[in-house]
Amino acid sequence: MRILIADDELMSRKLLQKNTGARWLRSDRGRERPPGADHLRPANAPRLALLDWVMPELDGPGVCREVRKRKEQSYVYMILLTSKESKKT
Repeated sequence: MRILIADDELMSRKLLQKNTGARWLRSDRGRERPPGADHLRPANAPRLALLDWVMPELDGPGVCREVRKRKEQSYVYMILLTSKESKKT
């Protein structure tokens, strides 16, 4: 299964890849920001995304909003992950 893992922390990305058995990982190597909604746009994009809730620029909920605005593409399942300890932002 192709999975997009979007997390700005290297260790979190590696743990997610190892624990999910993901065969497809898109990371932010060489980039200032992790991948997001643009990586879920192409027709051959993954249909499952594991998103960090808190990321620079566009956070996990922001990626969800951007993807859901596009009605013409295939459905994408998104799971938001966080290490936050409270509900406050």
